[in-house]
Amino acid sequence: QGVGPSRQGGQVTHSRPSRCSRERHSKRAMSYGGGGAANQRELEALQQSLNQVVLQLLQNQVRKTCFEQCFPGSRFPSSMGKSEHVCLAKCMDRMYEAHAIVMKASVEMAQNLASQERG
Repeated sequence: QGVGPSRQGGQVTHSRPSRCSRERHSKRAMSYGGGGAANQRELEALQQSLNQVVLQLLQNQVRKTCFEQCFPGSRFPSSMGKSEHVCLAKCMDRMYEAHAIVMKASVEMAQNLASQERG
């Protein structure tokens, strides 16, 4: 078997990929995390930024939802009573607990998908 082209079924085939093909696959591997420590740091920084955005969105949604629930009609008293404190605390607890459940389920789904793709 030589390294050059051969004929199979009327088509010319190559026993090894062309230089262009190898370069294209190499670049694709680099873009998917094959670039070593620098790429890993970039991915970690990107993940940290994404986590900050998600946390900020969650906090904004919790504020909006809980204040609408605990202070109907957009009326904000000059001082909060015990019932408003309790309402806000319970609402925030429920929202953060729901977020934790959704995040856990999302991670499990991603792991299941990744294992299915490998297997």
